[in-house]
Amino acid sequence: MIDQSNDNVRCQTVIVDCHLHVGTREQWIPEGLALAADVADPETLEVLERNGSAGPSMLDYLRAQEVDVAVAIPCGRESVQEYTLDEAERSGGRLLPFVQYDPRAEPTACRRFADAIDRGARGLKVHPCSTQLPANDRSLYPLYAVAEERRIPVTIHVGSSVFPGAKLRYCDPLLVDEVACDFPDLTLICAHAGRGFWTDQVFNLTRMRPTVWMELSGLPAKRVPQYFPELDRVADRVLFGSDWPSSPPISRLAKEFRALPYPSSMIEDILWRNAARLFSLPTA
Repeated sequence: MIDQSNDNVRCQTVIVDCHLHVGTREQWIPEGLALAADVADPETLEVLERNGSAGPSMLDYLRAQEVDVAVAIPCGRESVQEYTLDEAERSGGRLLPFVQYDPRAEPTACRRFADAIDRGARGLKVHPCSTQLPANDRSLYPLYAVAEERRIPVTIHVGSSVFPGAKLRYCDPLLVDEVACDFPDLTLICAHAGRGFWTDQVFNLTRMRPTVWMELSGLPAKRVPQYFPELDRVADRVLFGSDWPSSPPISRLAKEFRALPYPSSMIEDILWRNAARLFSLPTA
C-alpha cells in the first residue's frame, strides 16, 4: 500500500496515476478545456468549472477516485511552467510535480529547473509536438544533464495529439533513443507509449534500453494487449496514467486495467508498484 504519512491514507486498492494535468483555468490551453468538456465525466467537469484542476476540489476528486498519488503535469504553453510546484505543496504528498521549460525562450531554464528540484519537483516534462522542439534538440541537453545528476525522470510526449498546431514528426521514439544513448543514467518515460503510430517502436525501445519506461495514458485498457502482446517482457518499466481530465474517470480506467488477462502481480506493478519504486514512495 502507499503510505502517505501526511494524512495517513490507506487504500484497499492502490492507484498511482503517472499522467494527470493540473492548473487553474487561466493556465490551461483552451483546446485542452474543450477536449475535456467533450470526453470527461460530470465530476471532472465540476472540478474544472470551479477553478480548473487546482486546489481542494482537485484533491477531493482524487480521493473520490481512489487515487493515492498522481504525477502533476503542466497544462499550458508558457516557456516556464512551474505552477505544479504550488499545487503539490498544498496536496499533502498526493501530487508529484513535474515542471516544463522551453530553453529557447527562457535562458535561465537550467538554473530554474535546479531551483525547482530544490522546491520539490519530481521530474521534467518535454512536449515536442506542441513546442516543435524535438527530444534530441541540443538546447534541452543541459536540462537533461540536471535531471540525470539529480536522478529524477524526464517524461517525453511520444504519441499522437489532436490539438491544433501539434506536429507529430517531433514525437518519433528514435529521438528519445538518441537521448537515452547520450544520457545513459537518465530515466526517460515515453508518455502515451507511442499511441497512434509508434506503439511497436516504444515497446522495442523500452525492451532494449534499460533506462526507458513506457507510460500508458491515453490508451484504452482493452487495447493494451493488442498493442503490446509481449508487455510482460517490460512489465517492470510500465506505468499507469490517465491523461486526466481528457479521459474517463481514473477509477474506471484502473478497474478496466485490472480486468485485463494479466497476472495480478503484473497488474499491481503497473498500477502502482513500479511508480512507487521509481519515485521512492513509502509503501506499507
